Amino acid sequence: MNKNELKQSASDEPLSAKGQMILEAALKLLIETGDAGLTMRKLAESAGMRLSNVQYYFKTRDDVLTAMITRYFDDCTQDLVRLTQESEAATPRERVLFLIRAGLAHGQDISDMCRSFREIWAISSRNAIIDTCLMDYYRGFANVLADFALPQGIDERSRARMKSLLVPYFEGYSITARSLPLGAADTAEMLTDLAMSVTSQSEST
Repeated sequence: MNKNELKQSASDEPLSAKGQMILEAALKLLIETGDAGLTMRKLAESAGMRLSNVQYYFKTRDDVLTAMITRYFDDCTQDLVRLTQESEAATPRERVLFLIRAGLAHGQDISDMCRSFREIWAISSRNAIIDTCLMDYYRGFANVLADFALPQGIDERSRARMKSLLVPYFEGYSITARSLPLGAADTAEMLTDLAMSVTSQSEST
C-alpha cells in the first residue's frame, strides 16, 4: 500500500465502533508511553482485544499510525473551526489577537495535546507517511487561520506572511513558553502587532 492509498483509506472509509476504539486506545498509548510503546501487541492489550482482531482493522503499525493521526488532526482542525465560528471578534486586529491568544494558550501547560504532537513530530522524522500527514495538517491549519484572520480580498502574499509568522511561532511556543520573560498576554499583543505589520507591509508593496 502506497502513501496515497494509506491516506485515503484512513480518511475516507467510515470506521466501525471497534475501529474507533482501537484508534482511541492507540492515541492514549502514544501519550502515556511514547512512540516506542505503541506496538501492535501492546495496542491489542490496551484495547482489550486479541492481536488478530486488531489486525483485522489495521494490518500494520503504519496503518494504525496513519489512521490515528489523520483522525486526530481532523479533530484538531474542526476544533479550531468551531472556535473561530464562536468568536465575536470583528476587526482584523481583533480576529488576529483572538487566534493568537488561543494558539498561545496551549503552550502554557503540558497538555495531552502537546504530548501527542511531540510524539507525532518524533515519528514523522523517521516515517515519510506520517510526515506527509503532518505537513498536510499544518497546511490546513494555516489556511483556517488565514481565512478567519484576514477579510475577503486580501492578497495571497499577506496570507502567506500571516501563515509563515503564526504557525511556527505557535509550535515553538508550546515548547519554550515556560522559559520566556514575557507572559502570554504581553506576547499575544506583541505578536499581533507583528502580524498586522507584516500584512500591512505586503498590502503597501
